Amino acid sequence: MADQYLLATLAKHWRKRGLRVRVASTYSKDADVCILHHDISRLDAEAIPSAPAGKPVVNGRVLDISKRTYSTLLLNQGDPWSGPVIIKSNLNHYGAPETRALNKITLERVRRRLADISWRGAQTLPSRSYPILQSVEAVPAWVWTSPDLLVEKFLPERTRDALYGVRGWVFCGDRGYAYRVASEEPIVKPRSAAKITYLKAPPEALMQRRRELNFDYGKFDYVEHDGEAILLDANKTPSFRGDPEAQRMRWLSSGIEAFFQA
Repeated sequence: MADQYLLATLAKHWRKRGLRVRVASTYSKDADVCILHHDISRLDAEAIPSAPAGKPVVNGRVLDISKRTYSTLLLNQGDPWSGPVIIKSNLNHYGAPETRALNKITLERVRRRLADISWRGAQTLPSRSYPILQSVEAVPAWVWTSPDLLVEKFLPERTRDALYGVRGWVFCGDRGYAYRVASEEPIVKPRSAAKITYLKAPPEALMQRRRELNFDYGKFDYVEHDGEAILLDANKTPSFRGDPEAQRMRWLSSGIEAFFQA
């Protein structure tokens, strides 16, 4: 497993606890807990290996995290909305994992490279950003007809010092932590953060969304707008670039114990 994944950091803590961790394309027959960890948005249920009888499968019911399955900000052409909009890929993380899976230089890969110069001309999204437009009318016609794209209301969270804010909730079993990243840029990313604040807990509404989406482990990005928690992104294979020995990592790793008791 690549070190970029949060699961790799958690696995190091599990091994320190004396747990045996095996990474493979199938589940061990003597496994006590299985974890489904595939960095693509949609999984074919028939292609997933069988777990030992009676053993829990972490995220075993999370087979589709495309944004259309959970977005509450989705707009259709002709909807009465007068505010700004954002154009996103339906697949997780800009659809990058699926693009990397292409074996050769295909038309789609060429278009993605051109989109970093002119996404309108290439008729596909840039590789690392989502366009924000001031109105529904400004959305190109080809966006509405593409099954790979979607248009959402752009409802940013603003901090007291006029920065843009996005909140995150990282969880594993019954453990987790929440935070808010603030940035001068409307597309808030940790690398552009001006401030990171750790929060006490996510709102109950977001916990309910987790239950509805059957997530055992992962990361939710959300904003709070007019007192409402709005889920922006649901990630079942989050990455991690911080201190692997941080207290919150040890706390998060202890969440695996909930599955042994299941």
